[in-house]
Amino acid sequence: MFTKILKGGEIVIPKEIRKKTGISPGDKVEIKTSEEGIVILPLKTSHTDNTKGIVKGRLSLEELEEIYSSE
Repeated sequence: MFTKILKGGEIVIPKEIRKKTGISPGDKVEIKTSEEGIVILPLKTSHTDNTKGIVKGRLSLEELEEIYSSE
């Protein structure tokens, strides 16, 4: 699969690859070089990252697990 490098150095990851890897706009990726070239790896998100901003204030671990399990 091919893509272009845009003016600001941005690249577009083709939809098929985004879908296959589960990455979405706003997700973080790691970029490394290897002997073969450039490698882009999706970063795994934590439960904390997944629930960030849902509820204000402090919650217990049990309350966080209940929120996460309802997604």
